[in-house]
Amino acid sequence: MKQRTNSTDRNSFAAELDRLSSLTLAAGKDFNDELTLILNHAEISLDLLGAEHPASTGLVELQNAAMRCAETTRCLLLLTLRARETVQYAKVRAAHARSGHRELVR
Repeated sequence: MKQRTNSTDRNSFAAELDRLSSLTLAAGKDFNDELTLILNHAEISLDLLGAEHPASTGLVELQNAAMRCAETTRCLLLLTLRARETVQYAKVRAAHARSGHRELVR
């Protein structure tokens, strides 16, 4: 009976990680889309206004902030890949436990 509970726990854990990775992936893609728009508009605005325009300093700061956010987005997407790998591992372990094999390593 204990083995069935562990298998059920693993399935539940895998399902939760799967949902989390899907949410993370969606958020990362949304951030990436928004940051692309911000960076493109800032670049175009800088080209149109020129470096001497009073707004150019703010636009450069905006670009720098967007690039810092892009690094956070990259980390978020990396987290998604790791979560998906963990989900696959949990699914394999759950299937292994369901088949009646004893686990030697935990």
